Order: sequence, then C-alpha cells, then structure tokens
Amino acid sequence: MDPTSVEAAFRSAGVAELLWRSPDGPPGAIGVVPLLLGGKPTVAMPWAHVGTARAAAASDTAALVLSDPRLAGSRWAPLVATGRLTLVEDGDGDLFTEELLAQEVRKHPPARALADSPMLRREHWWYLPRLVLVLDAVDVVPGGRRDGPADAVLGVDDGRLHVRTVRVPDWDADPLPVLDGPPEASGPAVLIGQEISVPDVERWTVHTTTGRYADGGLTGVRPAATRQLEPVPGLFARMRRQRSLERACIQALKAAGHA
Repeated sequence: MDPTSVEAAFRSAGVAELLWRSPDGPPGAIGVVPLLLGGKPTVAMPWAHVGTARAAAASDTAALVLSDPRLAGSRWAPLVATGRLTLVEDGDGDLFTEELLAQEVRKHPPARALADSPMLRREHWWYLPRLVLVLDAVDVVPGGRRDGPADAVLGVDDGRLHVRTVRVPDWDADPLPVLDGPPEASGPAVLIGQEISVPDVERWTVHTTTGRYADGGLTGVRPAATRQLEPVPGLFARMRRQRSLERACIQALKAAGHA
C-alpha cells in the first residue's frame, strides 16, 4: 500500500487491534489507540500494562490492525500492518507529552479528563509516562472491516502470524465456525473483538477467544468472559477505576526506577 495512504489511515483511526506471536500459545491480542510517531504506527500504553508491552516487544512478529470504522475519520481504511515492535520505556513522559499526547487526546476522549490541560497533567502525572511501541512495518495489506458483533480479527500462528478479519456465525458452537479465515494456516489462534460506547469511549470491552484454528474452525475453545459492552459505570465505579489505574501505574514506575 502507498505509505501516504497508510499514514493517513492510522491518523484517521480511533481504535485498533494489536496482535503478536507468543512463544507459549496463541497470539497475544489487545485493543489499542493507534498513534503515529515519526510516521510509524505506534501504541502508547500506561505503565500499568508494562507486562503486556514487554511481551509484545519481545515477539518476533506483531500486527497492528485497522478493522473498526467507529470513531474514524474520512481517510480511514481497513488494513493490516505487520512487522516488529520496538519498545521505548518513556519513564518521565517527555516523549509521550511532546509527540503523542495531542493525538491521544483527540482520538481517545477519556484521556481528556486526565491530561487535557497543564493543571490536569500535573495532577495526573502518572498518566504521562508511557510504554511506547513503535511498529517497523515490513508488510502492509488491505484488511477487512468489522461491522458488528459477529465480526472479529483472527490471528493464527503456524510459524508465521496470519491475521484476517473474519465472521463467527455462532459464538456458542463447538467447534467454533470461522468464516473467511486463512485457508492453509493451522495452529494456535486468537479471535479479538471490541465493543465501545460512541462517542465518549467511556466503556470499552475488548474480548478474546482462543483455541486451535484449522479448516475454517476453532477447536479447544476458551471463550471470552463476556463479549458485551460493559454497563454504564456509576460515580464510585469511575473513581475506583481511575484510582486502580493510578496505583498500578505508580507501582510499575517505581519498580522500574522511574518514580
């Protein structure tokens, strides 16, 4: 794909999926806010997710997937960018604040309550240090668009990472039917989907289902705990969630010698 179109698609995207090969089982998979650093697809995780960031960076292959048109701008396009991740442990938050914060605040409304002014950034200083994962893409191909809860992104590891947008006609079936998967691939696999509240993104449920993929189906299925959008949180639930994130970020920063 044309590099200018790829950069424009990532600049327009509101959410994405990050998948990576794992040495011990199915590919890892999380939902992320896609950013750009120096024109390269990038993810910037709070330090609460240090284990996930380091695991993804240790993998020999990762893919950033644009499959969800929600919250996207006019130049969005579904695509799969595959390569290797480089991790920058931004312990003081300077890189994130100078290069990425404006993008995150624009794309991810919950960030505005924590970092949309100098006063908020002082109060929530722990939110600014980030684990910055930069994808050195060696292959970018058109992808498939997810249009509803039957659609998911499939990652299969058969020595290579195969990524496709697929449809699951019956999530309760066993084996689990998977339409439009890679025809020749077989191996440990993950299905990832996302449900978000639009436009505030206050609620964001990322669900993963794992098993072994072959011949258009998943066996040995380990289903997600839920695929439903989380309920609207009350005031105290919001406070507890933020406090939990704050504690986890500070603990990880201290353990890494950054706080």
